[in-house]
Amino acid sequence: MKYEYCYFIDINLCKIITIIILVLRFHNGSNEINISENKISIIIPTYNRAHLILKSIQSVLKQTYNNIEVLIIDDGSTDNTSNLVNNLNDSRIKYFKLNKNKGGSFARNFGILKASGKYISFQDSDDLYHPKKIEIQYKNLIKKGTDLDFCKICIHINEKKMFVFPDVKQEKNITKGKIVEELCFGNFISTQSILVKKKYIKKYLFDTKFPRLQDYDLALRIIPKVKVSYTNKILVDLYREKDSIGNSGKKYNESLELLLMKKYDIKCDMHHIYNIFKKNKE
Repeated sequence: MKYEYCYFIDINLCKIITIIILVLRFHNGSNEINISENKISIIIPTYNRAHLILKSIQSVLKQTYNNIEVLIIDDGSTDNTSNLVNNLNDSRIKYFKLNKNKGGSFARNFGILKASGKYISFQDSDDLYHPKKIEIQYKNLIKKGTDLDFCKICIHINEKKMFVFPDVKQEKNITKGKIVEELCFGNFISTQSILVKKKYIKKYLFDTKFPRLQDYDLALRIIPKVKVSYTNKILVDLYREKDSIGNSGKKYNESLELLLMKKYDIKCDMHHIYNIFKKNKE
């Protein structure tokens, strides 16, 4: 009886030790899973940017967050973009060539609908991600339990000027959680700064009628509807070249008119926003 009793205790002790080991393994492994368990789709629309796009793509492929797919949406380019992209030997790249140029918003929406990731991030063909862009934002989004995260970006204009976006003044409200209120004074959420759950961006999409300010229109529509977090780090370098759409005054004015006419579920004085944008452009 004594022998059987000791054997009984040893067996139970082994069971307890085994359970503890399994729990510890699961706990330690869970941190690793949280870092890369979900695929993130990075969408890059492009149009005649063969001379710039390779650097942009490489900055995405070099992300420390490995579980990604890169959807390059060629918006009807007439240069050798297709040859350059097709020569890249990386299984994470998916290349789509549209029959004709339909604009960046259409290309992004096309990419969203083709994406297989749970989360979506955006890149432009002439901009650069910092190596930990996706990893840092994903960790922040998971930690805070949000649906959309946006980060700081550094904007370079014709290699002469640069400024950080959002600026110090905007950050005062952002860090206090007054993101919606601050949007009433202008945009600070660039497309490249976003990491968002696909189910939400798929619901709102980009308005293809806007030739510019698509990111601001999207922010006014989606930010009040989802849980938002902010990563207070510069994770993207945005380069505005001479031929960038962002320099088109005509398209800027057209987009302002659209903003003024559109109805948003947000308590902002659109005429006030219109005047702010006009003044900034001048």
